[in-house]
Amino acid sequence: MNKDFKIDLVYLWVNGNDTKWQEEKEEWQTRLNIPSGGSANNCRFIDNQELKYSLRSVEMNAPWINHIFIVTNGQVPEWLDTTHPKITIVTHKEIMPSEALPTFNSEAIETCIANIPGLSEYFLYANDDCFINRPVTPDFFFTKNQDPIIRLKKYKWSQEEIEQKCYMKNVIYSMNLIKDKYDQKYELENIHNIDAYRKSYLIKCRQEFKSDFENTCNCRFRTPESVQRIIYYMWMLANNLGELQDCAQTNTLYLKILPPEYMNKKINSIKPVLLCINDEEKVNPDNRKKLKNFLQNLYPQKQYWEKPIDFQIAPVFGSPKAKTIVFAPDNNYCKYFSVAFQSLIENSKNYEDYDIIIFDSDLSERNKKRIQNMCPPNFSLRFFDINSFISEKIGELNFKEREYWSISMYYRIFIPMVMQKYKKVLYCDADICFNQPITELFDIDFEDNELLAVLDTVSPVLNLHKARCQHLYNELKLQQPEKYFNSGMLMFNIGKINIENYLEKFKEIINTKTLLFPDQDILNILFDGKTRLISCKYNFQYGVQIFNKNYINIIFGRYKKDFEEASNNPVIIHYTSSRKPWHSPQEELADVFWYYARRCPFYEEILYTNLKTNGIREETLRNLNLKGKIYYNYYRAKLLSFLTFGKKKKHYQEKRDNYKKRVNEIRKFSRL
Repeated sequence: MNKDFKIDLVYLWVNGNDTKWQEEKEEWQTRLNIPSGGSANNCRFIDNQELKYSLRSVEMNAPWINHIFIVTNGQVPEWLDTTHPKITIVTHKEIMPSEALPTFNSEAIETCIANIPGLSEYFLYANDDCFINRPVTPDFFFTKNQDPIIRLKKYKWSQEEIEQKCYMKNVIYSMNLIKDKYDQKYELENIHNIDAYRKSYLIKCRQEFKSDFENTCNCRFRTPESVQRIIYYMWMLANNLGELQDCAQTNTLYLKILPPEYMNKKINSIKPVLLCINDEEKVNPDNRKKLKNFLQNLYPQKQYWEKPIDFQIAPVFGSPKAKTIVFAPDNNYCKYFSVAFQSLIENSKNYEDYDIIIFDSDLSERNKKRIQNMCPPNFSLRFFDINSFISEKIGELNFKEREYWSISMYYRIFIPMVMQKYKKVLYCDADICFNQPITELFDIDFEDNELLAVLDTVSPVLNLHKARCQHLYNELKLQQPEKYFNSGMLMFNIGKINIENYLEKFKEIINTKTLLFPDQDILNILFDGKTRLISCKYNFQYGVQIFNKNYINIIFGRYKKDFEEASNNPVIIHYTSSRKPWHSPQEELADVFWYYARRCPFYEEILYTNLKTNGIREETLRNLNLKGKIYYNYYRAKLLSFLTFGKKKKHYQEKRDNYKKRVNEIRKFSRL
């Protein structure tokens, strides 16, 4: 090929996690009466940082790319150095008419990509979920005559499928435009991967179907009668300006987000040149949150345009007396964490500053906003992307999950690594309630130790748990197993901890030790002999007395006295064991949880989730949620059944009887 043959690369990108963008999208959906599903579904816009790894894959396997253009609505990836000479951010307003903006329609943007300033005649086009998986040369995309190689496949859609999906309708619409113009019918569809184009061809195609392109350009959301970018390829085929090739599985692979082990197996088996990992409505959220680490392992090599990321969290308050607290709930546990947070707020003093950090792995934007809205003026709350820190700084580790504990249990271990700008940091589990102000906790002296913690309830009775005792001695090799602490509340003395040794020892432990209580075992090894044990009123573990009513009689000495006093007046209640207060409201101290639960914005969700779990019919839950309206309609229909005659009387009698059934169900449930 000609040595001056320059090939650019164009991406479309949007940060669908941005709350301002979400609000604007929702506003236009409401204004235009666009339903939230289908092509407007939020999954189409979620940013899993695929673009970062797509760019890495390109530089690894196609370094001959001349220049990269990223088309956005003005958003810029936070990790991208926009001064790098190989990459240019292009905004929608640079290539699209102002009356078409804002747009949430990739098909509309695709009608205008030939307008990108400085775009070369030859270019590739990709979405951010497309990757070059093996080394390629330009002749993979262009013929010797410098025409695009066209990779399409024959569609096999039923008429019913076409009626249900806007994308399919648009492909058929584009196919019919070509058929009417050239008397050529191409029953083909895209392979959803990286396409090759010539700019001049796109311009000529657009000129031939000017009104259709203009109509599509002005649609803020996808509509059925729009052109889909496949029209470019069909136009090239009709004019003999490209070479159609069979997109064999060995060349391309399309996957939806699936469990990493399955995707790995598929990729290693097929070894595709082009790879697409697509997000969609039915993707399992657990698989989605694992995607970033999966891509990090596929394409680990950082590129020159990636900003060095400072993972150090900085204090937001100037006062050294500000109380810094870290939590790490996952999205499933967020509703229970909200109760802990509400209890903290109500037991705080309005003249004290609280710097709250949430180590975030998968919290939904909606839940983040709801938590944020709970904050009083003296609270700062931030979300720290813990997944990015782990993938960038820690690498792949064997994080084992156990029963109902998710991977988030490990996150507290990273506090000393990312909070070195602090002096002391408190960590608390999400299944706690603050029962009193915690001012005194922050005033406790470390006495030259690295950690403050509370004894685990098993430690004073290790003689009754031989297997556990042997594990602490023989596997964990603790110097003083009787000082084994609980990890639900920890105060880190950040400046005292040697971070370099800490990280190396952590990696050694997780890769070599058998862990029964993973995070807790690791922390006990890391801080063995470096921990000051404090009163159990700061981490009162209520679960031990649920399963062992005799516990108070088998402990002794100062610990027994401390435990008795703590049980009467705990500062922090830790709802240990599987018998959580939302499952077992009859247990001791569960009333504290429900007191704060009733006062937080997740109350109805907590009720609904646990009633449903306990086998209550969904219809009953709906009736409970609409209790006031049902009672009003019942008494209204009852009154009108007496005051009306004829057909109206019969109508209101039927309504009265229907609502009475629902009222009786509510009353029956209330007596349970």
